[in-house]
Amino acid sequence: MSEIVTTDQPLYEQIKTAIDRRIETEEWPANFQVPSEGDLAGEFGASRLTVRRALRELQADGVLIRIQGRGTFVIGPRMQCAVFNLPDITEEIAASGGAHSCRVLAHSILAKENPGRNMLQLPADEVIFHSRFLHLEDGTPIQLEDRYVNASEAPDYIAQDFSKISPHVWLLRETTVTTVDNTIRAIRADEETRQHLQIEGNQPCLLLDRSTWRDGIPVTRSRFIYPGDRYRLRSTHEARTSRIVTTSGSGAGR
Repeated sequence: MSEIVTTDQPLYEQIKTAIDRRIETEEWPANFQVPSEGDLAGEFGASRLTVRRALRELQADGVLIRIQGRGTFVIGPRMQCAVFNLPDITEEIAASGGAHSCRVLAHSILAKENPGRNMLQLPADEVIFHSRFLHLEDGTPIQLEDRYVNASEAPDYIAQDFSKISPHVWLLRETTVTTVDNTIRAIRADEETRQHLQIEGNQPCLLLDRSTWRDGIPVTRSRFIYPGDRYRLRSTHEARTSRIVTTSGSGAGR
């Protein structure tokens, strides 16, 4: 089913956003073969030329790869580097001397048919909570957070008022986590994200994708999107000992 909605975006941009969303939610996982241009044109009510432009730009963005004679595929896992000690956004803003505030944009139980359920890869009968938060520093948007939570690991999560307490702090206190995986990459934000973060269409963003488990059981999956000019990461390590120390910083003026 087409995910296109009426917006001011050109149709090829809307198609790119729809495809990228399927990839981000792993509806189209790594090595998935993308439907043909003709099939996509029929689905989105667009010409083949429009679909071709969207696919070519996604290839240029490093999201898709075209293999001659075989078709177009979703690219596999990207090269990753170790990232440790990433603090909560509230801690970062406090450390920089700013004032933190949070807007709760969504806080609900995901419907059974919602593709966002793929984020946690749980059985179909498991309950998954989803929240979206906009974090601000001195009134300026600094982070858009989407958080998916395994309800069996944090049953009281849905009853919390996260405009008053950080979800990171609450989950740290209420859940047990044995494994954390962080990946970071640059992305081109969709229109809704750009509106929330108050950025222009050509401004790059930084995506931190974090998954947590307890003894192999998914606990949370969180996606944090930062405007590229308002956030930075720095990694320092000692080559002889391979000890890696990572620090991060936020700030509307950075």
